[in-house]
Amino acid sequence: MGSTTRFGVSMDGDLVELLDQFAVAGGHANRSEALRSLVRNELTSDTSVGDGDDVVGIVTLIYRTGKRLPSVAVSAYPSLRISANLQLHIERQSCIKLLVVQGTAGDVRGWAARLTSRQGVIGRLTICATGEILRELRR
Repeated sequence: MGSTTRFGVSMDGDLVELLDQFAVAGGHANRSEALRSLVRNELTSDTSVGDGDDVVGIVTLIYRTGKRLPSVAVSAYPSLRISANLQLHIERQSCIKLLVVQGTAGDVRGWAARLTSRQGVIGRLTICATGEILRELRR
């Protein structure tokens, strides 16, 4: 990969505890190895999918009950289609919203990034399939 660079990271104590649990469960030698694994997975999760490729994905949003989620206009992302929208209360004070989306990877990524980057929202886009995979399933 290259030379190792040391840098400091500040995070909430509860999050550090979760990181330590992740490290143990994943067989990582230490926090650094666990962080490297997380970063590698995140950076390479959909790099083979080009912006113009058709994809199906799930946008997962977790947020506090009563918080109004900001709307992000779909019109700015011409290929984007929302196929399903499910919202559940997972705890008394927390909600989870699952959005099944389709469109070009660029539009899906762009729209999802606008939602998941909002303050008070924990979110993630998972690209589940590409148009190529879907075509293969039809055979």
